[in-house]
Amino acid sequence: MREDVWHALSVDEVFKILKTDVRGLTIAEAEKRLKEYGPNELEEEKKLGKLALLLDQLKSPLLAVLYAAAFIAYIAGKLIDVVVIAAVIVINTVVGFIQGYKAEAALQALKSLAAPEAEVIRGCPEKGICVEMRVKAREIVPGDIILLEAGDKVPADARIFEAINLEIDESMLTGESIPVRKTIEPLDKNLPVPERKNMAFAGTIVTRGRGKAVVVATGMRTEIGKIAKLMKETERVETPFEKRAKDLTKKLGLFAVSAGIAVLLVGLIRGFEFFETFLFTLAAMVSAIPEGLPAVLTITLAVGVTRMARRNAIVRKLPAIDTLGSVTAIVTDKTGTLTTNQQTVRKIFVNGKMVNVTGVGFVPEGSFEIDGVPIDPKKDDALSLLLEIATLCNDARLRQHETDKGYRWEIYGDPTEGALVVAAEKAGLNKEVLEIQLPRVDEIPFDPKERYMVTFHKSPEGDLRVYVKGAPETVLEMCSFILLDGEIRKLSPKEREELLKINTEMASEGLRVLAMAYKIIEPDNLETFKENIKQKLAKLIFVGFTGMIDPPRPEAKQAVQLCKRAGIKVIMATGDHKLTAEAIARELGILEPDSKVLTGAELDNMSDDELDDIIKNVSVFARVSPTHKHRIVESLRRKGHVVAVTGDGVNDAPALKAAEVGVAMGITGTDVAKEAAEMVIADDNFASIVSAVEEGRVIFENIRKVVKYLLSTNAGEIVTILTALIFFPEFPLLFKPIQILWVNLVTDGLHVVPLAMEPKEEDVMNKPPRKPNEKVINREILFTILYVSIFMMMGTIYMFMRGWNEGDITKARTLAFTTMAMFQVFNAINCRSSTKSIFELGYFTNKYLAVANVTSIALQVSATLLLPLQVALDTTPLSIWDWGTIFLVSSSVLIADELRKLVRKMVKKRHMQQ
Repeated sequence: MREDVWHALSVDEVFKILKTDVRGLTIAEAEKRLKEYGPNELEEEKKLGKLALLLDQLKSPLLAVLYAAAFIAYIAGKLIDVVVIAAVIVINTVVGFIQGYKAEAALQALKSLAAPEAEVIRGCPEKGICVEMRVKAREIVPGDIILLEAGDKVPADARIFEAINLEIDESMLTGESIPVRKTIEPLDKNLPVPERKNMAFAGTIVTRGRGKAVVVATGMRTEIGKIAKLMKETERVETPFEKRAKDLTKKLGLFAVSAGIAVLLVGLIRGFEFFETFLFTLAAMVSAIPEGLPAVLTITLAVGVTRMARRNAIVRKLPAIDTLGSVTAIVTDKTGTLTTNQQTVRKIFVNGKMVNVTGVGFVPEGSFEIDGVPIDPKKDDALSLLLEIATLCNDARLRQHETDKGYRWEIYGDPTEGALVVAAEKAGLNKEVLEIQLPRVDEIPFDPKERYMVTFHKSPEGDLRVYVKGAPETVLEMCSFILLDGEIRKLSPKEREELLKINTEMASEGLRVLAMAYKIIEPDNLETFKENIKQKLAKLIFVGFTGMIDPPRPEAKQAVQLCKRAGIKVIMATGDHKLTAEAIARELGILEPDSKVLTGAELDNMSDDELDDIIKNVSVFARVSPTHKHRIVESLRRKGHVVAVTGDGVNDAPALKAAEVGVAMGITGTDVAKEAAEMVIADDNFASIVSAVEEGRVIFENIRKVVKYLLSTNAGEIVTILTALIFFPEFPLLFKPIQILWVNLVTDGLHVVPLAMEPKEEDVMNKPPRKPNEKVINREILFTILYVSIFMMMGTIYMFMRGWNEGDITKARTLAFTTMAMFQVFNAINCRSSTKSIFELGYFTNKYLAVANVTSIALQVSATLLLPLQVALDTTPLSIWDWGTIFLVSSSVLIADELRKLVRKMVKKRHMQQ
C-alpha cells in the first residue's frame, strides 16, 4: 500500500490503485480486506499486569534503604521500628501502584477518538441507486467510500473526491485553529499534512458542508496511528527528581554503613562485649537511616500538588512538580495555549483610516480606537456600514451559556465569521435585530474557488441591499467605486493599488484579511445582478477591510517575561502559518530581534546535528508536524536542557511524552494530550505554567530543607554516640534505643511536614534554573549538617555529664535525651532557610511549624512527667532549673546558625562590591 502520496494522485489513480470506484466495495470484498488489513483501530500498548506493576513499585531504590533498615531492626529485636518501617513501605507502594495503574492510558484515549460508526457505500447493485449503510468504524477498510457531513468524526484517512462547501476542523491533529476548506484536485506530493486539502484524516471533525471520500489508510497506518506508534516508541525519560532520589539513596546507605562500622570498631576497641556492641551498632545504623524519608518526599510533593491545584495546575505524576523547578526550556503550542483559540477582529481599515479593535475572543466587549483615541462606531457611518455587512453577510451566531463558573460566550458556525459577529456586537450592532430590519431574501453561498459570499437584504425602503464579503483581491476586482468621507467615488487604479498594499501590510502582521463591499439594487434586477457578480461585472462599492487573528491570551505576555526573568527559554512550535506565528511571537516577546523562525519544511532539510547547532537561536517553529515537535524536544535535551512541553492536541502527545514535563490544557486539551502529560492546566492559561515553575522551585527547596533537617538530626545522634564512645570511656551508652526511636519518629516526625509547607522565598523566580544534575545534598548542606552536629554533640554530652556527676544514670540519660530532642526544635527553625535569618522570615509566617514546635515541647515534657512514658522511655522528672539549662544549651544551635548566615551574607556582599 502506498503511503503519503495519496494527495498527489488524481481521483481516478486512487481508485485504480485501491481497486474500487464511486460505487464502493462489495460486501465480500470488504470482509476480505478486513482480514488482510486488520480492524480500523489503534494497537493497544502492552501494559504491566497488576502484580507486575506492584512488584515494579517495590523495586524503588529509595525503598531499598527501608528494606535494610527493617532487616537490621528485626535482627536487633526492635519490633516497633519494624512495624513503623513496614507501614511506610506499604503506604509508598500503594500510592505508587495507584498512580502507575492510571499513568499509561494515552493509547486508550487515542482509541476513544475513533468514530464508533460511519456511513459508507457498499454492496451497490449492478443497476440502480447505491444505498448508504452504517457500519462500525473498526470494520472500515481501504477502498471503502465514506460519506462526510457536518458534525461527523472522520473514521479513517481518506482521499476526498466530492466536496460541497466541505470544511474540517483539524486542530487536534495539526494545531491550526481555523477549519480547513477541502478540495478534490491533486496537490504537490511534498506538502506537509496541514496543507493536504484534498485529504480527510481520522479523528478530525467535519464542521461544514458535505462530501465523499475513498479510504486510503486505516488503524495504525493513519496519521493519528503514526502518532500512536511514535508514542509507543518514545521512552519515558528519567526526571531530575528520580535522579536525585537515586543519588540520595546512595549517600544515605553510605552514611549508615560508615556510621555502623565506626560504632562497631570503636566499641570493640573500647573492650565492650561483642554481641552487646553488635546490637548497639545495629541501633546506631537504624538511627542513621531516616526511615520516613520516602514518605516525607511524597508528602512534600503532595503539598506542592495541593498548592498547584489552587493555581489551576493539576499534577498527574508527583515528580513532575519538582522537575518543573529545573526546567530550562518550554516548548509551547500557539493555538489555545498562548492564544485564545478564538478568532478576533483586531484591525479595520475603513474611510482611509486604520481602526484598532480591543477585546479578546468571543466576549463582545471592547472599544474602537484610531491612533489610541477611542471613537463611537455608531457615529461613524462607514464603520457602522462595514460592521453591518460583516454581520449580515454571515451564517455564524453568537450565543451566551450559563456554566458553573458564570456565563460563557460561544460561536455557532465558522469561527472566522463568528469574529465578525462579535466585532459588530462590540459596536452595538446585534445580528438578530439587524436581520429583522434587513431580512435576507437570497444569497450566493461562499465558494472556495470564487472566494466570496453575497447576501441580499430587503430594506424598509423596498430596495435590495447587496452585501459582499470575501478575499481582498477577489472583492476589489468586483469593485468600481469606493466609499470615502460619506461619498461614493470612482475607484481609481492608484487607489486600488494602495488598497492592495494595505491588504499586504495587514496580512504581514499575521492577520486574516477580508474585504467588505455593497450595492443597492432594485428587486426586479436580482437575477441579472447575480449573473453580473459571477462575471465580475457587478461594479460594487468598496467599504473596507477587516483583519482578524487568534489573539494572545492577556496573561501570556507577562508569563513569557517572567519565564525570561527566571532564565527559561520559551519556544513556540505551531502548525500555523509562518506569518501568523511570527506576529503572535513578536507581540508576546518570544521573538526577539536576533531570534530566528524556522518552518517544518526547513527542519526536514536539516540533520539532527544541524538542528542542534542552530536551535539556541530559534524562538519560533511554524508549520510543524508531530515528528518535528518530537525532534525539537530531543534536540533541546541533547543540548542539556530540561524541557517542558505544553499543548492541547493529539499532535502534541509524542512531544509531551518525550519531554521531562508534559503540560496539557484542561479545557481544550484532548484526552490523548492529558494522558501523555505529567501536568494538566485546568484553565488553559499559559500563565499557570509560570506558577508551576515557581512551585517546582519552592518544592525542591522545601525537599532540601526537610532532608537537611532529617540528616542533621541523625548526624547529630551519630556524632554524639561516636564522640562519647571514643573520648569518654567511663560513660555507658548515652541513650536507650527507644529514646533514639522517640527522637527519630516523634520529634522529627512533627517537624518534617510543616517544613514541607514552608512558604516561598520572595526571590525564587529571580534565580536561574537549577542544573538538572544538582544534588539535594550539596557542599553547603553537608557543612551545615556537620556544623550543627558539633553543637548538638557538645550540648548533649555536657548535659549527660551534669546528670552523671550527680550519680544518677537515669537522670543523665533523661537530660541527654531531652536536650537532643530540644535541639531538633531549634534546628527546625534553622532549616526554614539556608540564607535568611529567622528575623527576616518572621517566626509565625510558617504557622504549622510554630504549632509543631509547641506540640513537640509539650510531648517531651510529658515524656518526663507521665508515668507510662517514664516507664517506656526510661526517663525521670526534671526540675525547672534543668529545663532552663536544656533550653539555653539547645538554643545554641539556633544562635550558631544565625551567625553562619550573617557571615555568609557579609562575604557575599563583599564579593559583589569587588
